Amino acid sequence: MKQVGIFGKRKSGKSALMYALTRQKIIQDAAFRAMEISGVTRVMLVDTVGVDVENSTAEQSAQSVKVALMLITDDSFELELAWISKLRKAGSSIIVVVSQADKFADGGKALAAAIKEVSGMEALCVSSQTGAGVVELDEEINRRLAKG
Repeated sequence: MKQVGIFGKRKSGKSALMYALTRQKIIQDAAFRAMEISGVTRVMLVDTVGVDVENSTAEQSAQSVKVALMLITDDSFELELAWISKLRKAGSSIIVVVSQADKFADGGKALAAAIKEVSGMEALCVSSQTGAGVVELDEEINRRLAKG
């Protein structure tokens, strides 16, 4: 089964995004590592500990995911860019996500523009809270999985 990893700093909305992608109600303080979803193909979503945690499960997960979602929530995203490089070297297809987009007055558009300016990568603005961008992200994940 193909794996889709969700990466980002602690409190970046990784677990909430997993719930949004699986269309499940968010359970506060739920602890889980993986959940299956179906779309074009069956996949396993892998929720990782924050990339800002030393010796986290993110290192191990980076080696096995087909598609990696890199969540960014603020304009200090040097660590996330370093992780994108690691994930690319491991052979993952990267989707950059401005997470918690509902917390930005512009829905995360300025942050997405800054990410593109620095990295050259497009970022999808997503809010697990409101559901904005979740369908588009789901479609992009399925497009990437269908390619390989």
